[in-house]
Amino acid sequence: MNERLFFETRAQLRGNTLAGHAAVFNTTVQLRQGLFERILPGAFEQALRTSDVRALVNHDPSQLLGRQSAGTLRLQEDSTGLAFEVDLPDTTAARDLRTLVERGDISGASFGFIRDKWDRTPVDGGVLETHRQFRQLFDVSPLTFPAYAATDVSLRSEGDAPGSQREQLIRLRAKNRGTS
Repeated sequence: MNERLFFETRAQLRGNTLAGHAAVFNTTVQLRQGLFERILPGAFEQALRTSDVRALVNHDPSQLLGRQSAGTLRLQEDSTGLAFEVDLPDTTAARDLRTLVERGDISGASFGFIRDKWDRTPVDGGVLETHRQFRQLFDVSPLTFPAYAATDVSLRSEGDAPGSQREQLIRLRAKNRGTS
């Protein structure tokens, strides 16, 4: 039975679409000594209406994966955070990324932004910045060192719907490895 599960999961990892969350809501992370950050639900609504976001590898503009205005990148807020889905191009950067995600080397993501509304609150040992609204989004990026450990990326084949049994197997595999 375990061999079958592994086979189905490996087949799923051969997909052409990268999906995940570049940010998660209501999770506090430490960005550096004394600086903590949290994002509230609804913080991306304005930016999603006014930005033309790119999907990049490690925030590197020379490693473009997709673009919102081209229809190759889709973004939305869901109950978890900022969800993205990008159709991977046939480029060296995308092929390399696909391999790194398949192996579990890259399992998280991030986003580039200009903030609009936020609060700074003293907390034990520093300051907590709570983001209420982002003015603009520049990119979403699968990356090597995500600040938010709860972000995720996975591959799926065309036609696999979010939440499908095959996608759930991928996420279960990542969770069991401790990378979700």
